[in-house]
Amino acid sequence: MKKIYQRLAAVLLIFSACTKTETIPFTPEADNQLLEYKIVNVQGTPIYGAINQADSSVTIYLPFYLQLTILEPELKVSDGATITPASGTMIEDLLDFFRNGRTIKYNVKGKAGNVKGYTLHIQVQQPDLTVKEITTDPANPVTYNIDMKAFFDSFSFTLNGAGFASNLDMIKVVLVDEQNKEYGPLDISQFNTTDLTTLSFSITQYKNMSSAILATLPATGLYKVRIYSYAKVATTQNSIRINLLNK
Repeated sequence: MKKIYQRLAAVLLIFSACTKTETIPFTPEADNQLLEYKIVNVQGTPIYGAINQADSSVTIYLPFYLQLTILEPELKVSDGATITPASGTMIEDLLDFFRNGRTIKYNVKGKAGNVKGYTLHIQVQQPDLTVKEITTDPANPVTYNIDMKAFFDSFSFTLNGAGFASNLDMIKVVLVDEQNKEYGPLDISQFNTTDLTTLSFSITQYKNMSSAILATLPATGLYKVRIYSYAKVATTQNSIRINLLNK
């Protein structure tokens, strides 16, 4: 009989342990949160941003085919809160953002005065940008000469690759010297929108109609070719040589 009582007591103890409840304190939602972020200057459905409250970030994913250069965000925050910059404030010059980088932040101020900052990240769903080498043998760079005292002189070259934007305004091509200094941009002399794999350039010396880049280049130098195409950038691995004779 004693064993029966012991077993019954053990069962009751286990049952009481299983049915024990814990009270979790209620944590009110912060009053300084960014609740919704969407881009509205697009046709059809807005582009919604992914808000991460844990690391105070917002990430938007832009389709490459839109090739937007300005964004108009519409924002929603906690009841009674304010946000700076305000909803509807344009994000301008996206090309500069992609090429040079800058921090875009939003500060949400709650009713109690507490401020929470959010950092915006912009990701473009863009194909890889690749360029083929003009110089195939690094020890023997392809060389271009132009006589700065000739009545007229010029040289041309072509850059082949993939992933070029179809809109020429989204493309910038520069020469990069051995110290990573950029010269340019180069004037694109030929671009076929039905063949997005080739860019052609012509540099000309002719009285007051010379290519602007000639005024900044030294007499001789080795240069890689760098192309910016919307949000992507690619640079040749091998250099070309440009000689400005009689400069």
